[in-house]
Amino acid sequence: MSLRSILALATRLALAGAVFLSVAPAPASAQVSAEEATAYASWQAASTADVAKATELAQAYLKQFPTGQYADYLKKWLGQGQVAALDAAIKEKRTADMLKAGNELLANDPENLNVVYAMASAIRAEMLARPPVYTNAAAGVDLAKKGISLVESGKTLAGVQSFDKNATLAWMTQMLALNEQKAGNAEAAIPLFEKSTGYAPKDKAIAAPNLFAVFNTHYAGYVEAAKAFNAIPEAERGAAEPTPAVKAAREKLNAEADDVIDVAARFVAFGKANALPAATVDRVNQALESVYKVRFPEDAALAGLQKILQDKASAAGAPTGD
Repeated sequence: MSLRSILALATRLALAGAVFLSVAPAPASAQVSAEEATAYASWQAASTADVAKATELAQAYLKQFPTGQYADYLKKWLGQGQVAALDAAIKEKRTADMLKAGNELLANDPENLNVVYAMASAIRAEMLARPPVYTNAAAGVDLAKKGISLVESGKTLAGVQSFDKNATLAWMTQMLALNEQKAGNAEAAIPLFEKSTGYAPKDKAIAAPNLFAVFNTHYAGYVEAAKAFNAIPEAERGAAEPTPAVKAAREKLNAEADDVIDVAARFVAFGKANALPAATVDRVNQALESVYKVRFPEDAALAGLQKILQDKASAAGAPTGD
């Protein structure tokens, strides 16, 4: 679902049962004080000429008369303005203004998944841009966590006939993974990427960047493990009875190699099944073969690797996703 569609829904549903500007409030009753009537009249006068001023006056009224006769009407009026501001800010990529308008909506309706979804989607687009933008990542992570909590509690997008729970959990979890990756926290990022992929394993928009990110992370770990192992004197590495340090370094190298082989094979199989850019798939495949040859030098014909790729291809399935 596009951001525009989500915002259209948010407009209709930001405040449950909202009645918008075309509906006037009930006439003032005798119980309305002169002070309250003056506060409302000030808002009313500004509402047709100065929206910014009217917004300030509506907020001031609600602060002073939270249960006043016009309180419900002004809450709905503010809600409409906030949704319009949210919509415009997303379209014009003014993220700070988007967050301001969206958070004002959530202050009145904390469980509005439509608003959370729209804002989180906009920040995810920044995080996946080329080059990526992480200026608003912290806010995006908070929104993703909130969205995940709402979805897991049973919330769905209001006004949507068919809500894809797993797809939503997948891209929101992906945001958490991207943020951990940016922070250099591989131990936290990898499980989150894998969890995200698990929600939507055949969706290109989810699985492809996730697999590629996990491959790059594991490959970096493999390179470091290889450097550490090769830094040990050759005589010690080739000794009939290797020292505990040599054994530990070799085990580390093999473990990193196994991780690279697994995720690289998954990426190559998925890439071929889903027509990912050939240059990227070939580059990962070259790294895969190189690591496999070091890990299993006895398999000169790469028969074992071909079997791995065949198994991964069966799991990859047919092209899906955006």
